[in-house]
Amino acid sequence: MSRAYRSIGEVLSLLADEHPDLTISKIRFLESQGLIAPQRTPSGYRKFFEADIERLNWVLIQQRDHFLPLKEIKRRLASGAVARAAPRTGAGAEAIAATPSLFTTRSRTGTGDDADAAAAAETAPDGSVDLTAAGLARAVGIDAEHIAELQRLGIIFPVGERSDGDGEAEADDDGADPVFDHDALLTARTAAALADHGIPARNLRMFKVAADREAGIYEQLLGPLIARGETDRLRTELSEIVELTEQLRRLLLQRTLRTHLD
Repeated sequence: MSRAYRSIGEVLSLLADEHPDLTISKIRFLESQGLIAPQRTPSGYRKFFEADIERLNWVLIQQRDHFLPLKEIKRRLASGAVARAAPRTGAGAEAIAATPSLFTTRSRTGTGDDADAAAAAETAPDGSVDLTAAGLARAVGIDAEHIAELQRLGIIFPVGERSDGDGEAEADDDGADPVFDHDALLTARTAAALADHGIPARNLRMFKVAADREAGIYEQLLGPLIARGETDRLRTELSEIVELTEQLRRLLLQRTLRTHLD
């Protein structure tokens, strides 16, 4: 190319092999959310320089391979994470973020010692932790009764357990002590922070019920993709839908509560 930048259409063609479901509207959406910021010509056309393309590619990889919400992607961009991104290599490019996908199998550290496991939780942000209930309580800084209540309410699940659809945990009883993974750790930490604001665990049940209902809607909506096993496209669609619904939820809450702030 004689010029140093590309148009939005040229960027779409450039990334088509690696991101076949990418559209111009998706690029514009990411720009509207502040994830990319291409320059404009005097006529208003977007100018994508190499750094803009690398940034866009990095954002798309975080959504596709790691199912990160846009808020977390934006936080990582602000911390300079994109500067550590691997160069594009076409279709099947290696994932570059440390955080694993929600849908991949995670390695685990074991649970031989609660103190060691709790310490590992602080130094393994990639999700490679297994904690007993006592280790989880220690890592979060709350008592074991709080962990037990979160488990009873179906807010957290030991590895191998599942929900019965009504929020209660249903165990796979194999005689082993239950252990909790990184998702449970993050959830318990969030629950503990909410408790500090005066929101007890029993009030978190409504979020679990709402999440189950919302997941059911998405499963119906994206059923064809699930049936065809189009995992990459499913991740992209879920990421966009979840981000938009979270934004809508925040806006509705702000509107409802604004009368108390005016």
